[in-house]
Amino acid sequence: GETPLFEIENPAQRPFALMSDLIPGLEKKRFEAKQGDGTLEYIYSEPGWMKITKRYTFHKDLDYIDLQISIRNDSKRSISFSYEIIGPSDLQKTDKFMGRDFLKAVTLLDGKLWQPGSVKGTQERTGDIAWTALKSRYFAAAIRPQDPVKAVILRQLPGNNVMTAFGMPKYEITPGGTAENSYMFYAGPLDEKTLAAVGYNLQDLVDYGFFGGLSKALLAVLAFFHSWTKNWGIAIIFLTVLVNLILFPLTFKSFSSMQQMKKIQPHMQKLKELHKDNPQKLNKEMMGLYKKYNVNPLGGCLPMLLQMPIFIALYQGLLRFIELKGSHFLWIKDLSQPDAVPLPFSLPYLGASINILPLLMVGVMMLQQKISQGLTGGAMTEDQASQQKMMMVMMPLLFGFLFYKMPSGLVLYWLTNTILMTAEQSLISRQLSEGA
Repeated sequence: GETPLFEIENPAQRPFALMSDLIPGLEKKRFEAKQGDGTLEYIYSEPGWMKITKRYTFHKDLDYIDLQISIRNDSKRSISFSYEIIGPSDLQKTDKFMGRDFLKAVTLLDGKLWQPGSVKGTQERTGDIAWTALKSRYFAAAIRPQDPVKAVILRQLPGNNVMTAFGMPKYEITPGGTAENSYMFYAGPLDEKTLAAVGYNLQDLVDYGFFGGLSKALLAVLAFFHSWTKNWGIAIIFLTVLVNLILFPLTFKSFSSMQQMKKIQPHMQKLKELHKDNPQKLNKEMMGLYKKYNVNPLGGCLPMLLQMPIFIALYQGLLRFIELKGSHFLWIKDLSQPDAVPLPFSLPYLGASINILPLLMVGVMMLQQKISQGLTGGAMTEDQASQQKMMMVMMPLLFGFLFYKMPSGLVLYWLTNTILMTAEQSLISRQLSEGA
């Protein structure tokens, strides 16, 4: 069953409702329906005074409709008429994630995006208004006026939801004359291609945050892999392999650096004995030693640091990537949600289901830390060795805690990445040991 985007009881909050001081309660008045071919008309008439017609045109296969409003003056004197039209309102927050509902009001105003963090009370802006929209995690609804608008209005609704509206200018309508306005209304997926096809820069609604450009590039590669694997889980694994291949030269350099550290350990030990009472001198001599043997003590961290922007970009992308919604892989029923496997009993904190992927990830990370310790083990003081032992347990547990409720598609990426890094690490360490 499909979930409706709006569920609005109050007629004054329904998209396309009209409100005017000239006709109190206009939003509640009865409009007569008249159906045509691909069109639908709603007419409100007060004989001898005014006739308001709302004409909807539906576009098959596209997620938008056109609305034309005409206000005809049927009286014998001029009328000053202005109105408010409701845009997207009370968008359903069906896809919450870890308590976050992703609801945002966005307006393209004077060529820039205006998106208040949260809407309190009533907020109004004037200027060149291209469109206003509400978006959730996966869906968006937007209204574009084809004529100049006096103001865009955002109103806070109960449950921290939002109503959008346009305040239209005052029209002087002569006897027998008509004022006409046109609008385009989009309601559908928050998908860049779909929105770009509608036009008016609506694709600006798709926002993946600070590393947005990288998110889009990674999702494009992911979609390419999916086009021939036909499975999003397999596509994520292919993407991880590709990212690892690109970063492999750095990974190799980093592990070689760790191996070099092991080789210069006897020299380090001598320096520590020589300058045990002079830490400044020891540091200087150590730096000289690193330089002489071309060792970077921080080289081991580089692949992890480079993984972070990629990981953040994928996190932001996969979190809002509608294609993952409801897609299956192995035991995972939905790659956009944690891979909750039902249990025959209930556990404290975890409840009646358990997320397997993050637990597998913790196990593989512990193995990776063990191999990493084997690479650098000899190059460490007792203090450093005990610190690394602690890190060997703490890091995987911390990651397990952070990842436990994340979308399984993202955990699948990090698990695959950790497996590949562990395999690379053990192969490189074997090669370097043989080469030594």
